[in-house]
Amino acid sequence: MIIITNVEEEDLQKVYEIELESFDEPYSYSLLKAYYYLAKELFIVAREGNEVLGYALGIIQYGYRGHVVSIAVKKDYRERGVGSLLLKGLENKFKTFNCTYSYLEVNYKNIPAITFYNKQGYVVIKFQKNYYGRGKHAFIMAKSFLNGKSFE
Repeated sequence: MIIITNVEEEDLQKVYEIELESFDEPYSYSLLKAYYYLAKELFIVAREGNEVLGYALGIIQYGYRGHVVSIAVKKDYRERGVGSLLLKGLENKFKTFNCTYSYLEVNYKNIPAITFYNKQGYVVIKFQKNYYGRGKHAFIMAKSFLNGKSFE
C-alpha cells in the first residue's frame, strides 16, 4: 500500500536519486536539504514499505498561493497513480494553509507532464519565455481551490 508522509531527513538521499533520474538539470542535494528545513510539512514523499517512490515539494507565497516547486516519481513507478497521490497530498496541505490556488511551471515541450497536470485540473495561464534559461520556455499552470472559480 502506498502512503503519503512528510519527508524525513534520512529520505533525502532517495529523493535526490529520484531527482537525478527525473530532470536534466536536477536540484542539488544541498538545495533539497535546505528545502527540508524551510518547507517542512510541504515536502512529502510516497512510500511503499521502506521504499520512497516519489516526492513533492511546495511553498506558500504571499499567504494565499501554493507553489508546486517540484514533483517527481521513480521511473519504475510512473503512470501508476503515485504522482496523482503526491499532487493531491500537496494540494491538501496548501488548502490547510488557506491557499486559494496552486500553480507550477513546466517545460512547454514536456507533453506528458502537461497532460498529467491538465488531468489534475491545472490550466495554462501564461507562457514564460526563457524561464529555464535561454531558449528554454515554460508554461505557468494553475488550479483554483475556490468553488466555481477557474483560470480558464
